[in-house]
Amino acid sequence: MKTTHWSQPKTNLFAGILDLRQALASGYKAKLIRARNEDCSHPIRVKHPDKDFRQYKHSIGYASSVNQIKNNGNLNEFEKYLSLNYVSVFGSKKAADRYYETGICDKDNFNNTGFNHLVKVDDYIKFLEDQGEHQRADIYKKQYRAPEHVDDVQHFFDFFRYVNGCPYSIKKFKHKLWVVQLLDDKDNNDVKVKIPTIVKVLNFLMFPLKYIPRKSVLRMPEYKCVTFRIGGVTNGFAVEFHLPSKFSFK
Repeated sequence: MKTTHWSQPKTNLFAGILDLRQALASGYKAKLIRARNEDCSHPIRVKHPDKDFRQYKHSIGYASSVNQIKNNGNLNEFEKYLSLNYVSVFGSKKAADRYYETGICDKDNFNNTGFNHLVKVDDYIKFLEDQGEHQRADIYKKQYRAPEHVDDVQHFFDFFRYVNGCPYSIKKFKHKLWVVQLLDDKDNNDVKVKIPTIVKVLNFLMFPLKYIPRKSVLRMPEYKCVTFRIGGVTNGFAVEFHLPSKFSFK
């Protein structure tokens, strides 16, 4: 079985060689292979929101305004659409399944206990009006369907999250990618690892990169920490400089 959980696959051969060097420098037995993106442990993914409201569930509810939701950088466009057009309700599982399949809701969808599911605001307003609860229906109309009057007025809104984690899909490539395969002792003894000559040559040419310092900067209110690292985390070394923001003799 291919163990490719060391790094994400790379489309560029040189990036793949750098991943291989890091794996070898960390003490692992590894080789660089070509594999399909979907066969790797950490494939390259692209953000592809699932726009089926039935695949989302209630996450949290709090006071917010229409403008605050529209300008919320932590939500994608479909999540904003859900918060501005759907409400979280509790009812029977049978009623929830019927609504998700047919779009028809009744009083069993609004028992205030039971199975949590989403109902479109327009359907909820229509249900309230059919039940003669015009005052409650008007409240929802003013909150969700009269944004010119309540853009900056806070109301209680529901927020939702994707049921299956993050709505990211695996990116499809027409060709195989470069990825590091880790080898255990059994693989090393029973299977002779064959490294292409071109990889050996490029690995030799890029060997000096291991000794080129890599700089990282940590900025804090009172000082700045500049770190120069040479080599890997386990077998390299680092030099740190702590530079205060202000100098004083007091």
